[in-house]
Amino acid sequence: MGVLSLRIPDIYVRRTRMSDNMEVNTSVRGNAGLKALREKAGLNRSQMAKAVGVSPRMWQRYENEGRLPDKIDFVLKVSVLAETPVDEVLKAIGFEFPDRNALLAETENAEA
Repeated sequence: MGVLSLRIPDIYVRRTRMSDNMEVNTSVRGNAGLKALREKAGLNRSQMAKAVGVSPRMWQRYENEGRLPDKIDFVLKVSVLAETPVDEVLKAIGFEFPDRNALLAETENAEA
């Protein structure tokens, strides 16, 4: 698993390969997408943290330090609270979806 660092406007991003099919972007400056979702839900940090089942300090780490949640129920709860589809929540917090054609090409090369 390698790490590729790259620069995009105003945000330093570290791209970490999580598996063969998914990569995650973690921002050194925090997670603006997660903050935007919280604001869309109309909740402060403490309220959002309690609603999704994490400590206020952990929520702060998600927003400010770019840490990412490790449980899917976190993403589902944020999705419901922000009234935002799960795939948009995942994209907002830095997950990139694999290319469907690339995945299908891999299955063609697999043994039956």
